[in-house]
Amino acid sequence: MNRLTAQELRIAAVIALGGLMAVLDTTIVAVALPRFMTTFSASLTTIQWIVTAYALGMVAAMPLAATFAQRWGARRVYLTALLVFTVASAAAGAAGDLGWLIAARAVQGLAGGLINPLGMTIGFGAVAPERRSRMTAITGLPLLIGPILGPMLGGVLLDSLSWRALFFITVPPALLAVVGVLRWVPADTPSAKRAPIDFAGGLLLVPGVVAVAYGFSEETLGMDVRSGIVAAGLVLMAVFIRRSWSHHAPLLNVRLLRDRTFGRNTAVLVLYAAPYFGSMLLMPAYIQVMRGDSALTSALMMVPAAIGMGITIQFAARVLERFGPRIVVGTGLSLAIVSTALTALVLTPDTPYLVLGILGLVQGAGTGAIMMPTIVSAGRELRGSDLASGSAILPLASTIASAVGTAAVSAVFTGLIAAATAGQGLAALSDPGSALTGEVVDAYRLTLVGVLAVMVFALVVRLRTRPAPATEPATVRSAA
Repeated sequence: MNRLTAQELRIAAVIALGGLMAVLDTTIVAVALPRFMTTFSASLTTIQWIVTAYALGMVAAMPLAATFAQRWGARRVYLTALLVFTVASAAAGAAGDLGWLIAARAVQGLAGGLINPLGMTIGFGAVAPERRSRMTAITGLPLLIGPILGPMLGGVLLDSLSWRALFFITVPPALLAVVGVLRWVPADTPSAKRAPIDFAGGLLLVPGVVAVAYGFSEETLGMDVRSGIVAAGLVLMAVFIRRSWSHHAPLLNVRLLRDRTFGRNTAVLVLYAAPYFGSMLLMPAYIQVMRGDSALTSALMMVPAAIGMGITIQFAARVLERFGPRIVVGTGLSLAIVSTALTALVLTPDTPYLVLGILGLVQGAGTGAIMMPTIVSAGRELRGSDLASGSAILPLASTIASAVGTAAVSAVFTGLIAAATAGQGLAALSDPGSALTGEVVDAYRLTLVGVLAVMVFALVVRLRTRPAPATEPATVRSAA
């Protein structure tokens, strides 16, 4: 049997708790932006930096996780990141002005960007390869459920306490995770070969990923400016990849992407994360703007998807060991495709929420069979420095894909609505009974068609990916 031991379960629980705090803080403040505008007497453009600072801090730190783990040990760096995250959370909750709050959020993001990649490194390293799916069934839950639970928890705290509670709420669990790491996670030994830090690679990759993420997510800038920022970021990333291909100790071993198993699974992860996380903005717009219902109703409609994910990911870990990722992930993608297609077909201005909830449950079940099994399949045979690099590449790729997907879905949806409302946009729907609601629902449907197309492509890539032959190296080492 490949069940986790009691010690491994404790390690998984600690990693999951720390990871949940980092993921929750990406979305928990989204519902509070109007309150922040009133509290700090600032515009939405300025207040948006409370969200942007955290997101940019995360993507800036992720590429550094592998190097830090190899140089100082994954446990030590993970523990430091948790402590910094805890202090920054308390500082954000105690903020006396907006500048203080934004600075604290940036530090939070830097620490949070290290937590999940290092957690994956620790979790994968703590078990044999055949039990990594069981480990990921626990440690991966925050990555899937956290973005959905964040707005719900944020709404409750904001209504019952204050905006400060959004940040203080993560302090006790983060401290508990610190205690768990000290007690249960064994110390690891840094790499015996302490290669010099690839500062040149860092100066290329970190600004590159930050520029790409910022350009795609910052909607307050003009399209020309955003395009220029993204293009500059892509150039920096391309130079980094070209340089790292021949570097003896790069910041990230991007040659892992040349390995068939790791590379194609990473592609599947990106191709699903982009449309899935991008489409998450559509349902709140449908519920709150088109139907005139509350933000709480919008948050509650996320619950079925979270339930579907939570249930499926537990079964997926066991089924993955028996049938392999091709069948498990292929089935998950099929469920996601069917639920997305049915949503596009049944959507009307008054579709029963029960129907949408059932479809959300199916979508969540599919996602639970896609994300974590794909990550496990990608990293199953990684060892040593390759494990550290792979554990950083996967969440970084998923994060960038989410930013790109959100921007793309938002652009398509906004453009279709503008066409349907003669340029008035969602403002034309201030009256839920507006005659334009049907046209906007059609815009929603057409946007889902684009989402569906990318998901189908992900399924094709998954089905074309077969296990590597036994004679083929499972990893691509850093050495030339």
